[in-house]
Amino acid sequence: MKENTRHITDLIQKFLCGQLTAEEQVQLDEWLNASSQNKQLLESFRKAENIAEDLAVIRQLDVNQAWERLKNKESNSARSFRKWSLSIAASIVFLLGGFLLWKGDFTSFFSGDKSVIVSKKQDIAPATSGAVLVLADGSRLSLNSDSTKTLTKNNNLIGNSNELIVKQTDQAIPLQYNSLIVPKASFYKMTLADGTKVWVNALSQLKFPAQFSPKERRVFLDGEAYFEVAPKSDQPFIVESKGNEIKVLGTHFNINSYSDHVRTTLAEGRVEVRQHDQRVELFPGEYASSFKDNLVKGKADLAHDLAWHNNEFYFKKETITNIAHQLSRWYDLDVTFRGDVQLDKEYTGSIERDVKLSQVLEMLSYVSNLRFEVEGNKLIIATKS
Repeated sequence: MKENTRHITDLIQKFLCGQLTAEEQVQLDEWLNASSQNKQLLESFRKAENIAEDLAVIRQLDVNQAWERLKNKESNSARSFRKWSLSIAASIVFLLGGFLLWKGDFTSFFSGDKSVIVSKKQDIAPATSGAVLVLADGSRLSLNSDSTKTLTKNNNLIGNSNELIVKQTDQAIPLQYNSLIVPKASFYKMTLADGTKVWVNALSQLKFPAQFSPKERRVFLDGEAYFEVAPKSDQPFIVESKGNEIKVLGTHFNINSYSDHVRTTLAEGRVEVRQHDQRVELFPGEYASSFKDNLVKGKADLAHDLAWHNNEFYFKKETITNIAHQLSRWYDLDVTFRGDVQLDKEYTGSIERDVKLSQVLEMLSYVSNLRFEVEGNKLIIATKS
């Protein structure tokens, strides 16, 4: 794979410099005739600046080095495509990745991809900030207005479409729990009464009190959220999630409990994770994972586990099923598979999450054998014919 990458980049570089031999021209023609997208790629290279130098660098890279180079070479003009790699098509992806970083816009390159069927009217925008607040008395308030409003008679809940703030108050408030519900195609930020900040991902729910008890600060999570806990040594912060209890004093961590596997990833500080009579202590860069009656810990991939909080899709050796779940939550989709799609094939790569659905699907299509079709809010994934 690496040798093929070097050979193709050599041919392209010589072509751009007018140095191809007759035999090499035949080889380049064979590569060009193998795919119309190869022809479009070469034509785009011809219009780029400093291409020969960059091709020479790519030629010398292996898979891991190329991955790091694409990550480190991001620029303002390449915000919509930061990096994309796939083990089953590494050589062409290296060329494509460099092309996209040089050009900074892939829309025209993929416009002829017949494996992605999304009309402009059907294209789906990424998730936006918004949530539903369910108060302890059962009343529901939609947090979808830009104007900031006081949401409770105690004047301690203030919110709009961007953030919910729970204000500290000297007024006595019973320990009753409100619920923040973040639906599909949404995300939301809130600040709890103690100053703790919480970012809640799509299809998630966080139960929290208007005021914490003097002994502890306890909340309940179903789904995924990232916490930056305000330190209070005499009042531990506790998150309950599907039988897990995560106890902290002051720290930054993420909890993913979309499935029966509950994963806690620690970015800063220290946390203790308990499940029944089992417990593990985490240090920065570690994770704890629980499933049924098993609780284990290990070294975390922070870029992967915190990707959603950093506004990225980051797929690392993930199946199309797992990828489909993420797309479903973020774009509010019902996903179905048609035909003999290989559900166990693994994909690796990332792209920022603030792009339209068609842009994600176009790249998935280019580096896979998959075909995507969008009908309303239905995404159909099939193999290419």
